[in-house]
Amino acid sequence: MTMKSDFYVNYDNTPFLETGRITAETPPYRLNWRCEILLTRNRQAIKGKRVLDLASHDGTFSYACLKLGASHVTGVEGRENLVKSAIDNLTTLGYTKERFTFIQDDVFDYLKGVKAKEFDTILCLGIFYHTIRQTELLREIKRIQPTYFILDTFMQRGTFVNPSFAHPSNLFKLIGRLRFRHLFHMSKTMGEAKKALSYEPVGPASIARGIPCLVLRPEGHVKEWGTIDPVDLGAWPTQAFLELMFKSHGFSLERLKWDKKAIKNWTFIRDYKDGRRASYIARPLV
Repeated sequence: MTMKSDFYVNYDNTPFLETGRITAETPPYRLNWRCEILLTRNRQAIKGKRVLDLASHDGTFSYACLKLGASHVTGVEGRENLVKSAIDNLTTLGYTKERFTFIQDDVFDYLKGVKAKEFDTILCLGIFYHTIRQTELLREIKRIQPTYFILDTFMQRGTFVNPSFAHPSNLFKLIGRLRFRHLFHMSKTMGEAKKALSYEPVGPASIARGIPCLVLRPEGHVKEWGTIDPVDLGAWPTQAFLELMFKSHGFSLERLKWDKKAIKNWTFIRDYKDGRRASYIARPLV
């Protein structure tokens, strides 16, 4: 078990406690574990690598990459005050500007100008669910051809119908319209879909994964933590969406394990335990 003092990257007593969204309700413990699972245990994707940190906020994970031995980190962040905080934080922690670059820009605008193989590793640890342009993002990642793509995102679990149908009155109407013949043909339809897509997109086995889709959620671009897109929408993916999209764009996708036996205190990271949030590492298919 990793104890508080065992974290290789420990955010206690760092300037990120002042500039980040760390409060008494969300202490450094959560950040320490996120860094442990996402980066420290995937050090092969960081050490000696040129890292691009998308939506780099106040430099929280850029700092971790430098501490883990990245040759250089480039952070892209849409908010000017956070870019300044990132530069100040890493400078305070003893890193010179030869090791890092922070740029204020829209992530999608920036990616269009990145050359193929310009970065070895790309981090997407807090923007994937703050946009509705996930497909565009994956197209750019495919074009850039990093060796590693590390993703951390909120997830939409078990999405089969519009959530509004979950209201009891709507459920009774829906059940009333079902016919036995629908159930009779279900296995055949599922089999055809599975054969066509090389995985099973519907049915009991995929309840946790859901159908391949994004579920739109309202956000406010004026908020410090939300989207910077004035459309004021984000979208949460289902697991099936991630599996299908990464495979279609030529990447293998491995879900990182949050060890339920080793982690004894889930108070501040319960969203990872119950599956509302998930972490992945993707690599190009050979």
